[in-house]
Amino acid sequence: MIDSFNSITMKRILFLLFIISGITASAQTQLGLKLAPVISSNRVMNDAQSVDNDGSSFKFSVGLIVDKPLSDAYFLSTGLIYVPKRAAFQADTTYSEEYTLQYLQIPLTLKLFTNEITPDLKAFFQIGGALEVKVFDEKGKPDYFVVNEFNPIDLPVILGAGIEFKAGINTILFGGVSYQRGLVNSVKETASGADDLQVRSTVVSIDLGIKL
Repeated sequence: MIDSFNSITMKRILFLLFIISGITASAQTQLGLKLAPVISSNRVMNDAQSVDNDGSSFKFSVGLIVDKPLSDAYFLSTGLIYVPKRAAFQADTTYSEEYTLQYLQIPLTLKLFTNEITPDLKAFFQIGGALEVKVFDEKGKPDYFVVNEFNPIDLPVILGAGIEFKAGINTILFGGVSYQRGLVNSVKETASGADDLQVRSTVVSIDLGIKL
């Protein structure tokens, strides 16, 4: 089973790398590294309305980013980013479960840059979506039983804003904040009696990094 899981995960990673390699084939493409503290939570619901969200958690995301110019003000932004998430819910405030999920994300967003605020400093706004492929999931405790299997993908919408500072001829520092709202129910298969459980992710990210 472990060999099968590793094989599936490797195929997913290679597929993501293949997509990125096609996008980055440009001499003007900017490559960078992003480190992002994130707050992970989820929206939970079922038909009986007896299940609710069970808080949020603080995690760290890291990855490579790629900005490809479309014009002086517009950039296509993508990359390959590790995104940890938390799926947690409680039933009638008396019982709760928590699961750890880990994804590899390929964002596909448009960045719109303003004119310089001050020399070498620009603001940007970001909008788009992403494809996320799950590479790991784990129960918070061995006796948790509600979720049998999670969906292998998520499709979040991404909204963000930030600033970029040109620190050298080929060096750009950036910082910003983004909101990522998952559209896919994370839960694929549940235990008997919980078939209508829906858990969708919400991530708030503080994006910090450098581009060359």
